Amino acid sequence: MSKRKPRRPYDASGRQARALENQERVLDVARELFAERGYAETTIDQIATQAGVAVPTIYAAFQSKRGLLDRLIHRLVSGEPGAPPLLETAGAQHVAAAPDARELFARFVRHLVGVQARVIPIYEVMKSAARTEPEIAALVARMQDYRLGNVQTIANRVAEIGELREGLSREDAGRTVWVLTSPEVRQLLLAQPGWTEERYTAWLENELAASLLVRA
Repeated sequence: MSKRKPRRPYDASGRQARALENQERVLDVARELFAERGYAETTIDQIATQAGVAVPTIYAAFQSKRGLLDRLIHRLVSGEPGAPPLLETAGAQHVAAAPDARELFARFVRHLVGVQARVIPIYEVMKSAARTEPEIAALVARMQDYRLGNVQTIANRVAEIGELREGLSREDAGRTVWVLTSPEVRQLLLAQPGWTEERYTAWLENELAASLLVRA
């Protein structure tokens, strides 16, 4: 009687890796189609076809088109594989480690400009869809709260360094950073003749310093 060969232990790592690759491809395609066609005009079928996956695969990973958009915007904000929270990324931690407020602002603005370049095209899609879709409006509101929480850490760090302007609370300082760094302000300035990303970067650093720092 022949002996059965022992079964090899099941290794799910390859399957998981393929699933993650498929999800990343779906997100890339969704980013392209949302930006090109708009949220309402893009269907899950179109995304699945272009990404080369089955429609049920997308629903299993993201539950819905809104869930797909939610995951996409968080991945774009993070900018790192696996989409960790922004404050846990290497870029944000480099900003937080700045030794003084001027260097903090310089690092923060450089990092911010990279985040904006990734996020703003899809953020504009979200704002447009939010006019008619309450779920997307709620997602936009949550992203605004998320951004406020992130930039509040800049005001907190200035206070910890001891350079926050007298009479300015941490909360008000955080909201000042939130407004100055908003996508809407960036878009308004860059739409003006003579405004480049370099000029915007310099302006933002100076405005943060003028608004938050101890005055000489």
